[in-house]
Amino acid sequence: MRLCYDVIVRTTLDIPDEAYYLAKAIARDQNRSLGRVVGDLILQSSKGAKSASITISNYGFPTFRCARPVTTEDVRALHDEE
Repeated sequence: MRLCYDVIVRTTLDIPDEAYYLAKAIARDQNRSLGRVVGDLILQSSKGAKSASITISNYGFPTFRCARPVTTEDVRALHDEE
């Protein structure tokens, strides 16, 4: 895989509204561009994800290995947020 650095790539992303508004707020608060914030968040995520990994199952579905198990309480908390 060949990576090119210092090259600006323009693309369209389809991200959830909540992610967009969070990134937009970070960009505004830090006086940075939205693209720079999103790019930096992706790079930070890839560097900090040593304990989590994504693989493709034999059936073609992505499977995630997390740093800790997801509990029923975690699911209930997310459900309550909706």
